[in-house]
This record gives sequence, structure tokens and C-alpha cells, in this order.
Amino acid sequence: MDKSWINDPNILSSHYKFGLKDFIEFAKTNGMGLDGKLFCPCRRCRNSKRKSISQVESDLSEKGFCMYYKNWVFHGEPFSAHSYMSSGKNNNLDENGVGGETDFINETVYNDFDMNENGESDELPDLLDEMRNAHESGTSSEWDSKNFDKLLNDAQRELYPGCKKYSLLRFIVSFLHIKVMNHMTNKAFDMMLEFLKDVLPEGEILPSSFYGAMKILSGIGLGYQKIDVCKFDCALFWKENEKMDKCPICKESRWKVNNGKKKKVPQKVMWYFPLKARLQRLFMSSKTAEDMRWHEEKRVKEEGIMRHPADSIAWKDFDKQYPDFAKDSRNVRLGLATDGFNPFGNMSNSYSMWPVILVPYNLPAYKFMRKEFLILSLLIPGPRAPGKELDVFLRPAIDDLKDLFHGISTYDAYSGQNFQMRAAILWTISDFPAYGYLSGWSTSGYKACPCCLDDTASQRLRGKICFMGHRRFLNHDHRWRKQKAHFDGTIETRSRPKEFSGEQVLRHLNSLAGVFGEFGKNPVTRKKRS
Repeated sequence: MDKSWINDPNILSSHYKFGLKDFIEFAKTNGMGLDGKLFCPCRRCRNSKRKSISQVESDLSEKGFCMYYKNWVFHGEPFSAHSYMSSGKNNNLDENGVGGETDFINETVYNDFDMNENGESDELPDLLDEMRNAHESGTSSEWDSKNFDKLLNDAQRELYPGCKKYSLLRFIVSFLHIKVMNHMTNKAFDMMLEFLKDVLPEGEILPSSFYGAMKILSGIGLGYQKIDVCKFDCALFWKENEKMDKCPICKESRWKVNNGKKKKVPQKVMWYFPLKARLQRLFMSSKTAEDMRWHEEKRVKEEGIMRHPADSIAWKDFDKQYPDFAKDSRNVRLGLATDGFNPFGNMSNSYSMWPVILVPYNLPAYKFMRKEFLILSLLIPGPRAPGKELDVFLRPAIDDLKDLFHGISTYDAYSGQNFQMRAAILWTISDFPAYGYLSGWSTSGYKACPCCLDDTASQRLRGKICFMGHRRFLNHDHRWRKQKAHFDGTIETRSRPKEFSGEQVLRHLNSLAGVFGEFGKNPVTRKKRS
């Protein structure tokens, strides 16, 4: 049976719909339980829930088919070890020593773990080959360059002396695949490794634990930085403050009291996931690199209709202001989203952690909001929300974005050439309080509107502030402007508030001297209200 439809990224295509119809018929005939239900193989359920046929069909139509599920053992198909444990390709190493192993990594890590970059794992180039091309082009990040040789070495190391079928890397990926497919606990995984180490001939190089196995695969991922933060959010101990033991603003100690222990423990730590390498990784896959041009080369352009963010006024205005940026469709347009959440799930426990996520809008509309393309840039710790000190935490990401606006050399797997990749943030996505933190404008009080600014029309009522003057936005000859009885008893003659450009807002901000993290949340040094 043809199963290529599983990898079709467009779940609305006829190819996917016909394949889904065949699967439902097959499952009804071979995999129906006594309760009349089927395991749901959608990307969210992954055969963990039994549902009615109509529910399964609905989930598969809306969420797509789980890409790793190629052998339909939960729906009546006989188990095939080949489909799970073999890539179906020649596993002999090529002259560079990476051919068969990288095929296996690509198909098992990305396909079976559903960790693909673009939802089309069968079309992804071999991971190590992509890293090698970027490495040879001289544009790979320091993290990639450092880990490429290690991955290549592990892909060639025999599992034990004389073992020709499995290298260390292939064994780790295969065994982790089995763990995921069978919901094996970490403890059971560790016990199996201990047993296999005892069974295999002397000289085996198996890791001794799940942690050790994941450490071997860590080179496939991208790095992160842990940055110490002032307890009161005044400053980061980063760059010029990296070696300080006290906050440069409030003089609070960087460290917790450790009672004479040798290792110092920071009061607060932020996680930063460097942006440059993550944007470069988008172009290491030829398919994703092609999709990064979609907004310009394949988007249907029709005046007055918005199907994609590229149809928006903000996008078009940015292109007019920076024609050099717009000239290359590969330059990345980003949106920044942030909000607080309680990671402990216990609402009685007051804790607010803030992730900062970037969305690459170059991609097609049906792709850029998929979780595999959302880029986690910062993880800001609690227990309190960052508030107006959010700009302190954003500094590492902003520094990267400044460099990215001028461009960094990047390897494009689709064209096979290097280019200067640039990136810019077009807008932010947040709720209203977070809008205030991001913009620097107070979204509470009499002047709470970040669009009207000083010209906000507000009025104090008992216990709250209301915002009036809505008729100002009507045309000057609109009949409602003269209707007193239906509104506040006055004739509205004012025009709509003036809209400030980005440059004008920046000039206003530049007039505020020394406010960056100046007060923080330290009860001793924070500014008192007059």
C-alpha cells in the first residue's frame, strides 16, 4: 500500500485525502476493536488514545498523520522489523565515512521521533551531510563545527571490536527509537544498557545510562547559554558584567548564601538560546531553505486580500523603508511573542515564567505556526513577572538581532551557495499587559492607550478609568459627531489622535536618560512614587 501521503505537508491536498480514506478502510477491516474504536495515529494522540472512526478521521484531517507511524501494527498490519529498524538504503559508508549512517540518523531521529524541521522527513537531506556542507562553506556556527567531528567519529566507531552492522551512533538512535515506541522508562533503559554491556564482547563502548546516550546525541542540537541575573532584575551578569559578584545597579549579591561551600550558586538564572545558529539551521535543509522564499516566489498576490503576513501593511511598509533588505527574499521576517505561565500547573503556587518565542514568517502560512518552526529565544525565570524590566532580559536577543540586521554569512542548502542572511522583527504578539512591558508605554492609568499616547481621552469613574472619545475616529462629516443625546452630551469636533512613526517614538525614548534597568525591583533602590 502506498504510504507516501503520510509525509504530504498539505493535509488539504487530494493526495493526502485519498491516502487517509484508504487508511480508514484498512483500519476498519483489520484494526477495529470490540468497542468499535480505533487507536488514533494523529500527530497529537500518536496511538495513545482509542476513539470512534469519525473522531479518528476528524483528527487526521485536522492535525495530520504521525510521520513515524509507517508500520500500522495498531491497525492490523503485521509487524515489520525492517520498517522500524532499517532505513531501506545501503548502510555501507561512503568514501567520507558518513553515507549509510547519516541516512539512518535522518530517517530515525527526524522521522521516528517526529522531530523533523518541516514535516517532510523523507525529503530532508542527510543531517551530517548538511552539517558537512555548512562546515566546508565556512559558515557553520561554532557549536556545529565543534560537534561535527564528534558526530562523524561516533558514526564510524564500531559498537564492539569486529561489529560491522552497528556503529555507536546507529545503535544509540535505534535503541532510543525502541524506548520511545514502547514507552520505556529511563530506569528500564538504564537496566537494559547494563545488561547489554554485560552480554556484548569485551571492548564494547556502550554508554552506561540514558543520560550518557542523550549526551552522545546532543551534538545534533543547538547550544544554549545560562546567564546569571540580578535577584531584583536590574541587570544581567553578561558581557561587561560577567565577572562581577554584585549587581552594578543595586549592589545586591550575585550569589546565594552557600555556608562556605566551594561552588557558588547564582540567585537567578536565565536561559538564552542563541538566535543566529537557529536561523542558519533553517537554511541547512534544502526543502526548508526553499520554503523560506515562499512568501515572494510562490505566494498568490492579490490586492486587498490578506492570506499571509506578507500581504500586511506593516510588511509592505518595511519593504519600502529598507529596499536592500527586501531585495533578497531569504532575509528573515520575525514576529516576537511572549507571555507568562505557571510551569508547575498549580495555580495556588504563584510563579510566572516568561518564554520569548520568535516566529519566522517567510514560510508558507500553513507552516510558520507549526511547533517545529517556533524558535524559543529566551526563558525568563520567576517567581515574579519581569514587568518593566523585560528589556533587561531581552538584551542578548536584541544584540543578536542587531548583528542579524546587518547580515551574517549563511550556507543555503537549496542553492548550494553562501549568502548574507539578514533578519528583522516586524511586530510583537502579546496580551495588553505584556504589550506595556514590550513597548515601554504604561498600559494602565489615564494615558493607557499605546496608540493615542498623550492624546488619550479618559475619564475617572468610581473605582475605575473609562476611555471616551470614540467618535474622534469617525469622518468629520459623520452624523454621529453631532448627536449629543446618544453619547456624552457634547458635539465631537476633535480629529483622530496623531499616529507616531517608529522614528518619532524612538526620539521620545532617547530623551529618557538612564532608565534601562535603573530601578529594578529592589525595595531599597526602586523609585518612590511622588
